[in-house]
This record gives sequence, structure tokens and C-alpha cells, in this order.
Amino acid sequence: MIGWTILVSIVSSVTTYLFMKYKTLENIILNLTDFTQEDIQRMKGWFRWKF
Repeated sequence: MIGWTILVSIVSSVTTYLFMKYKTLENIILNLTDFTQEDIQRMKGWFRWKF
């Protein structure tokens, strides 16, 4: 139980830090992966079609 609490707090802290540094999910993906702007546009289109 304590292990899960620590894991959740670490994930929450990292997520908060990334959003404070990069502002948007799109910027996080662009900076931390090798995706391009075109890849992100394709993913957005796929998500809109799927959901």
C-alpha cells in the first residue's frame, strides 16, 4: 500500500513538473520524443475520428 502511494506521488510530481516546464501536452511530446508536428497532427486526427 505504501509502495503504491509513493509511486503515485512520484508520477504526479513528474507530471506537474513537465506541464509547468512545457505548458502543453503537445510541447511535452515534441521535446521528449522524436515526433514531429506532422505526427502530432495525424494523432489528433486519429483521436478525433476514433472518439
